[in-house]
Amino acid sequence: MTGVHLYLPTIVPQWEIFLGIVLILMGYIEKKIVLTRLGWIVLIVTGLTAMFFNLFGELSTIAKLHEPNAIESLLVKTLWQAVAGGVLAFVSLLLFHFKSRRYPLLSILTLVYFVLIFFLFYQVSQSSGKLIQNQPPTEQQK
Repeated sequence: MTGVHLYLPTIVPQWEIFLGIVLILMGYIEKKIVLTRLGWIVLIVTGLTAMFFNLFGELSTIAKLHEPNAIESLLVKTLWQAVAGGVLAFVSLLLFHFKSRRYPLLSILTLVYFVLIFFLFYQVSQSSGKLIQNQPPTEQQK
C-alpha cells in the first residue's frame, strides 16, 4: 500500500476534528448552543468515520502484513483512538443536553483528547508523505 492510499483515511478525520473543535469553541465564546451541539455532532461523526475506515477500509489486514511500526498500523491505532474520542463526544453531548455539573470537566478532557488525536493524524500524514517521496518512479513516470 502506498502513501496515496493512506491520504483519505488520515486527512478526513483530521479536518473533522479541526471543524468540531472550532465549532465548539465558537459556540462557547458566542454563547450559541446550536454551534456547540453541532461541534459535538461533528466530533461524533469523526468517530463514526474512523470506525468506517477501520472496518471497511482494509487497513487492519494490510497492517498485519507489515511490521508493527509501519504507517498502516499507526493509522489503525489512531483511527481506533478517534472512535474512542467519538464515544467521549457522545457522552459530552448527552451531559450538555441534560445540563449536568460534570459537563465542563468532561468537555475539556474530550477536547484535549481530540487535539492529541489531531496531532497523531498529522504525524501519520507526514510519515505517509515521506513514504511517497522515497518510492522509486514507475515506468509511466519516467
